[in-house]
Amino acid sequence: YVNKLRRRAPSWLRWSENFVSKKEKTKQEKRQWVVTVVILSFVLSVLMSVLTSLFVDSAGLLVALLALIVLISIGVITDVIGTAVTSADEQPFIAMASKRIKGAKQALRLIRKAERVSSLLNDVVGDICGIISGSTAAVIVARLQSSFGVRSVVVSLVITAMVSGLTIGGKAMGKTFAIDRSTQVLQLVGRVMYIFSRKK
Repeated sequence: YVNKLRRRAPSWLRWSENFVSKKEKTKQEKRQWVVTVVILSFVLSVLMSVLTSLFVDSAGLLVALLALIVLISIGVITDVIGTAVTSADEQPFIAMASKRIKGAKQALRLIRKAERVSSLLNDVVGDICGIISGSTAAVIVARLQSSFGVRSVVVSLVITAMVSGLTIGGKAMGKTFAIDRSTQVLQLVGRVMYIFSRKK
């Protein structure tokens, strides 16, 4: 009976009902995404912290420094991709997809979900890498102090300044590069995603 009444209702009333239902659906999807990001951040931070601590604790000083550089690089690269996604225009990729260029469809998917992709890469992965690189730097300071008997305050200041400079400077340069060359960045990312999807 309710469905019959809805069919007999004026078109503007049916349109308003559809608009309200879509709005509620969008709100629900946003809430679910926030919950997903929180859970994903917790799981990823725990996993990466445990793996990094086990690896760094059992490795030497040089390996710990390499792990620190890798963590900083991951944070910078994900920040570049996240920025490129938000600043890219989808028109070039629509043209590429029509010509069946490899990776164009994958890049289009990223652009059309830019808010979620940038949140995941810039906020979740970037922040986790920043936190873990800080803890890795603390382990390196402790190693230097025990190995060479250097004063911990001086070493701590130098290592902290180095980590901060590389992270902030790298992200600042990366953002400029991502905004200027967003199409090229996403084209490369799309090709990598295409290769992995083919293998899968």
